[in-house]
Amino acid sequence: MKEICECADAFVQKCSIKDFALLKICLCAVGIMVGLSIPEKKRKWPLMAAGFVFIFSYILIMAKFVKICMDER
Repeated sequence: MKEICECADAFVQKCSIKDFALLKICLCAVGIMVGLSIPEKKRKWPLMAAGFVFIFSYILIMAKFVKICMDER
């Protein structure tokens, strides 16, 4: 657990404003998916769009995080 925290600290130090914006977009997409309270018939497209945004932004964030963790080791 300590190694993960150290990697997270290194990640935050090396992040730019664009990375933090991407993180916020990712979290917003998760919030949309979790809090989606529209009728069942109209839920499919917003849920798919939020899912796509989440997956895309999550992959970009984790790719940088893993790269930083590997560089730290």
